[in-house]
Amino acid sequence: MVLYITNEEVQGLVTMDDSIFALEQAFGGWSDASTGNLPRHRLPMPRRSLNIMAASLPGGDLFGYRGYYSGIRFNLLILLSLKQEKPLAFIESGWLSRIRTGAATGLATKYLAREDAKALAMIGTGKIAPDQIRAIAAVRRLERVRIFGRNAEKREAFAGQIAGEFGFTVETADSAEECLEGADIVTVATNAREPVVLGKWLAPGMHVNGVGANDGKRRELDEEAVLRSDIVAVDQRKQAQIEAGLLIDMARDGLLAWEDVAELGDIVEKAKPKRAGPDQITFFHSLGLAFEDVAFGALIYEKAVAAGVGRTV
Repeated sequence: MVLYITNEEVQGLVTMDDSIFALEQAFGGWSDASTGNLPRHRLPMPRRSLNIMAASLPGGDLFGYRGYYSGIRFNLLILLSLKQEKPLAFIESGWLSRIRTGAATGLATKYLAREDAKALAMIGTGKIAPDQIRAIAAVRRLERVRIFGRNAEKREAFAGQIAGEFGFTVETADSAEECLEGADIVTVATNAREPVVLGKWLAPGMHVNGVGANDGKRRELDEEAVLRSDIVAVDQRKQAQIEAGLLIDMARDGLLAWEDVAELGDIVEKAKPKRAGPDQITFFHSLGLAFEDVAFGALIYEKAVAAGVGRTV
């Protein structure tokens, strides 16, 4: 029998700490021969596209694939076992996707941000923004979060939500540049087509997470921001060469060499590259991998079985 787990059940089963741990354990086996990640494939549809992605975890047993279509309510991860030769679970993946996107940011921040980082600039107030803050709060002792979004009413409401959830100081800014002032960590989670963070605004020691630009048309940072970064990292180079439009353009123009772009798995597994000093600027370009989905899905399945959650189909 296969276990069917709903979005609401996923939300009740796991925490952000769980998700970061699951991703860290999985990326710890990034070089394992059984590890694989098939980048997102976008099948054109009359409206938007059907997105398909697949991955296998270290150890040679668990693998899976996720399909989603943003124009209708369809977002499903199918988890399978090679050893048992059967599917284990169908997991609705709306919440899974949001939490694992936050967890990838948290994991990169854990390894790349300064240990004493305590001030976060959050640019973007959309549906994935709360889990971005939760993930960073899970790996650093935040004292202040400053928020910017284009809609003043929405950013004030979002600031109130975050202030009610956490004990640190929450402020709003009237511009992206103001938002970055005094920040140790910067997270940008938008659907911007033009850069909203400029390299000239970055201060020594900052760690920057770019979360929203996972197709070739989006740009959250400018070229100077990348050029000023001592470490540039992505979840996977192969997927970045398809989806990270800014990096693709810079490589084409001779401003960036792909071999100098680190993968999150190497940072976790081998601690290479690592921050060499407090003044270095680091940048993580998040894309969202099936590998992360499957790693988190495996944890959700394990917890669902233990708790007797879900229904068999």
